[in-house]
Amino acid sequence: MKEFFRKSGVSTVQFSTGTTRDSVDEFIRSAGFPLVVKPDLGSGASNTYKISNEEELQLFFDTKPADVSFIIEEFIDGVILTYDGLVDINGEVRFAVSHLFENSVMEVVNTDNHLYYFCLKEISPEVEEAGRSILKAFDIRERFFHIELFKSNKDGRIIALEVNMRPPGAWMTDAINFSYDIDVYKEWAGMIANNEVGGPYEGKYYTGYASRKQHKPYTHSHEDIYRTYGAKIVNYAEIEEVFSRAMGNSAYQFRSPSLEDVREIVRYIQQVEG
Repeated sequence: MKEFFRKSGVSTVQFSTGTTRDSVDEFIRSAGFPLVVKPDLGSGASNTYKISNEEELQLFFDTKPADVSFIIEEFIDGVILTYDGLVDINGEVRFAVSHLFENSVMEVVNTDNHLYYFCLKEISPEVEEAGRSILKAFDIRERFFHIELFKSNKDGRIIALEVNMRPPGAWMTDAINFSYDIDVYKEWAGMIANNEVGGPYEGKYYTGYASRKQHKPYTHSHEDIYRTYGAKIVNYAEIEEVFSRAMGNSAYQFRSPSLEDVREIVRYIQQVEG
């Protein structure tokens, strides 16, 4: 994957595939701490950890599963922006959107915290350029795509994180539908069957996702949330236990033409006592 990122011309995260402590010395001198260790094959931040010092790194090597291949990456301080959509049989992007994650899924999983993210009304030019370059490098055709990019807090650089040749998860296809007032699966089916996609579609709303965890003492009840923001809530559901570590035990989706409105709803839903 990272070789194709280099081919695309988009910056990517430095990494090492070293399997012993000694084999990653040179990489650590270059990247420095903190680091991220993750399975070479995996999803949903499973078995993904932030390593902050030599002691934590040694503990990882002493306890890591022998049958799982890991890579070690530099840690990027930034937000995640996605480039999601449909690419046709000729390699042309027929529909695209972007999501913003301001809290790390890795941290959510490892600290058993709640998650939030936003489906945006528009795609920033830098994300559009990077996403299209990556699709071209991979020569992706006739499918959904989900590309994850960092935007560095330090210098604003766009850095490629990973690609998934599938629809985005975590209710993001629902968020797309709520933001653009479309049925993205119907658009996908029309593209596959007839090479036809409607539109062009414009984003009408920012759609937020905010999960809750059973162990947290939330300030506002479910009834409070609906009483205060019911007109803007478009989806609520309990989440299957197998997905709950990342996605929460329950979650709300809500939309507004204002990004600040959906940010305020996130704060209200996830406010905890004390």
